[in-house]
Amino acid sequence: MGITHIRVEHRALTRWQVYGVCLVMFLEGLSSSSINVQVAAVRVDLAPGPVGLQLVASTFLVAYAALLLPAGRLADWLDRRHVFLAGLGLFALGSLAGALAPSVEALVLARLLQGAGAALTGPAALALITAPLPEGSERNAMVALYGALGAVGFSSGLVLPGFLVTQFGWRSSFAVLLPFVAVVLALTWRVPSAPAGSGRRSADRPDCWGSAALLGLIGGGTWALGAVRQLAPSTMVIVLVTLTCLGLVVAARRRRTVPDGVLVAPVGVAMAALAGAFAGVLASIYVLTLALQDWHGLDAFTVGLLILPQPACFALLSRFGSAWVSRAGPLRPLVTGMLLIAGAIGSMAHLGSGDPSLPLVLGAMAGVGAGLALTYPAASILAINSAPDQVRGTTAAVLTTAQNVGGSAGLALVTALALVPRAGPAGSLAVPMTVCALLVVAGLAVGLHVLLPRRDLRQPDRVVMRELGL
Repeated sequence: MGITHIRVEHRALTRWQVYGVCLVMFLEGLSSSSINVQVAAVRVDLAPGPVGLQLVASTFLVAYAALLLPAGRLADWLDRRHVFLAGLGLFALGSLAGALAPSVEALVLARLLQGAGAALTGPAALALITAPLPEGSERNAMVALYGALGAVGFSSGLVLPGFLVTQFGWRSSFAVLLPFVAVVLALTWRVPSAPAGSGRRSADRPDCWGSAALLGLIGGGTWALGAVRQLAPSTMVIVLVTLTCLGLVVAARRRRTVPDGVLVAPVGVAMAALAGAFAGVLASIYVLTLALQDWHGLDAFTVGLLILPQPACFALLSRFGSAWVSRAGPLRPLVTGMLLIAGAIGSMAHLGSGDPSLPLVLGAMAGVGAGLALTYPAASILAINSAPDQVRGTTAAVLTTAQNVGGSAGLALVTALALVPRAGPAGSLAVPMTVCALLVVAGLAVGLHVLLPRRDLRQPDRVVMRELGL
């Protein structure tokens, strides 16, 4: 990109420092998607039950969702470089623990450490590369690089770990992250941390109690939903009381985490849409990968290649989605994208007990990616444009939290409904894929109910947006 340095006196980042900071997004994307090609091998090796396997897949999302907002405040309150390096260290520790995990419990803990590390590094990394820059093309280029490496990491997480799992076992797909961490550490060890033009830190201390309560609420709720069929009634009562208490703590301390002006109606629509979309998408991919490996004998590398059209189409078509939003407003692209996702997932309900239709899988994954390329920019622009300038960063973090909570809830729901394929004779994906498609539709319906409680959906976007003040 021709970046030589960031032109702020005494705050310069070299080109390689910028690349090193942004590389953490590659690692996070790699770690987030690679679990899709690991779970079948993990089930064979560690023999977890359905709930244990669900927690292996969802704990990274839970930790990232619960800790992202307080991590952003922590990065502003403390030294950003130190927060970044601490997060990198946690991520490395989690990756090493995953490679050595002797049990499913240890693997879940490793995924928790990875998610916590990712939550710390993400906001700190974005602040490090953008704080020294004024608004303009160079800052936009930094943000674009930051996001692009995340997309590349997600795509690579379906292919590189898939190859490693096939050739060397699932532990190698955790171990391969460590050399990348070492490269990031070498490039970023001396990155300056102070915000541009100011040596002062934020006065907003992170809310430790609220953050712990939110982690317990999301993590406990995800576990309880997945395990609901296995819990005794007395245990379920205790769990519900505990979750209620945690929810009350989160609600009482909400203003310490989410500033006023963030949770307005358009942001609620975007949160519901992204939560529903990612619930359906992640749950369907989880079900699909296990079915293709356990029922049809495909290896992890082949499965990763079959899923690859999803992130590829998302990356290729996102610019088109953004352009459509700019021309027509966010409502039509949002509705179109989510219906496309639901239709693509629903098409996989036809995958029967015979040989899998690989063209159908490839087409469905491409359809999901195209739908996300419309849904994600529409929801993001809808939310960001409705937020005051001073809380747009927090608004973006809230959206990321919503999509990760949705994804973990989708995994828990298909587990609770016993829709996850088990090793043995091949079955049908009709019910699991229908449920996953309905999750997407439900997210859209909830969002539209918030945005248009008594409104004709045929009304032009410009009228709706004008009445919302956007």
